Amino acid sequence: MYSQHVRRFSIVSLGFSLLLVVASGIFAYQVSPLREPTFQPNSANAGSLVPWLSSVTEGDWLRGAAILAFLVSTNLILVLWQGLFNTSVWFVRLTLVVCIWMLLSGGFWFIFVIYLLQQWLID
Repeated sequence: MYSQHVRRFSIVSLGFSLLLVVASGIFAYQVSPLREPTFQPNSANAGSLVPWLSSVTEGDWLRGAAILAFLVSTNLILVLWQGLFNTSVWFVRLTLVVCIWMLLSGGFWFIFVIYLLQQWLID
């Protein structure tokens, strides 16, 4: 009974984090300077041209990508913990979880940074 509630919560949480990724991608696309027809991309003018986002720095975009990668990879690990890691040796289970979480977190962060680079929000 308890396990079913935890599994359901982790799947709902994963769905929410994936929805957050999609919403963040749409937001980054909407505030991208590439949507401005007069924008000329070069190495010094990355960032949003939207006035209320002018104070958002490159570090803020990178921090947001890291937080998003952390959330998605943590939610994926919660789902995997419930279903795939059925070993009885706790050290092996914990080592697998930590290694996979680190790979997922780094991979998602890399993907999010590449997307921000393509949208000219960071350079």
